[in-house]
Amino acid sequence: MKTILITGSSGFIGSHITEGLINSGYKIVALKREASNLWRCNDYNNQIQWVNCDNLVSAESEIINSNPEILIHAAWNGVKEKDRDNWSEQEKNLTFLVQLFEIVKKTSISKIIALGSQAEYGKFEGRIDEKHTCNPNTAYGATKLSSSILLKSFAQQNEIDWYWLRIFSVYGPKEENNWLIPATIKNLIENKEMSLTPCEQLYDYIYIKDLVAGILSIVNIERNISGIYNFSSGQCSKIKNILSYLENTLAPQKRLLHIGKLPYRLNQVMHMEGNSNLFFTRFNFGISYSITEGLNETIKYYLNEKVNDTQISIF
Repeated sequence: MKTILITGSSGFIGSHITEGLINSGYKIVALKREASNLWRCNDYNNQIQWVNCDNLVSAESEIINSNPEILIHAAWNGVKEKDRDNWSEQEKNLTFLVQLFEIVKKTSISKIIALGSQAEYGKFEGRIDEKHTCNPNTAYGATKLSSSILLKSFAQQNEIDWYWLRIFSVYGPKEENNWLIPATIKNLIENKEMSLTPCEQLYDYIYIKDLVAGILSIVNIERNISGIYNFSSGQCSKIKNILSYLENTLAPQKRLLHIGKLPYRLNQVMHMEGNSNLFFTRFNFGISYSITEGLNETIKYYLNEKVNDTQISIF
């Protein structure tokens, strides 16, 4: 049984990755802060060895003694929209990463998987692959890009396999309530109206379980094919069609979504799609969930939370 060290287990993406690893038989050592809310991990909390990382120096010996073989870095400070251009908040991620590297050098970790973002490319329109020039226009994107450079250099110096995934739009159960899909589902369940833009944007949404499957394919691969990879579904959906599907499923007679009532924000990106053929080919990987299948599972999750009367803690 391999031991995997993971950061960000309390977050939306990190919690799903952690669950997938546990279900696949891996031993998990997860870093968390004292203030971390672990509600997303309630179903498997007792299967995780938690390590407080408010002070990484003091946590070092516990991490080393756990003998991790793989590091998955999913934590990130300042992911909310209001913090995307907060340079002080974003800089903390670089400091944390460098501190983490110092610990990794004292372990037997031979593979690092880290989560990047399409924000590293900056503003673009259309379908892009890894050859597209990176020109980040936010502190968040610039810091993500800087982290990828740090990871590559560190891993090569220390003969560690490294994988940097530039992730596009992800959705699914346990997502932050202020993102579009969970916010829409919540309002429709509660019969609340929403004012929206024309929603003609084409976005590349990937279901969280497909992302987890992609991470597992990297964990399980034996050969070294290190590098930077886009990770997306490779299939675009019009935002308006997604929202209409949610409304027709949850409130077909009520018309609670007022599409077109609000203007687009300044410099709105209208087509954001990732070309992930490089990842799909090298890892012999394919997407399992259509947008409809993923939305159905997400709807079911939130309806179950409503029935169980736990929606207050979720939303």
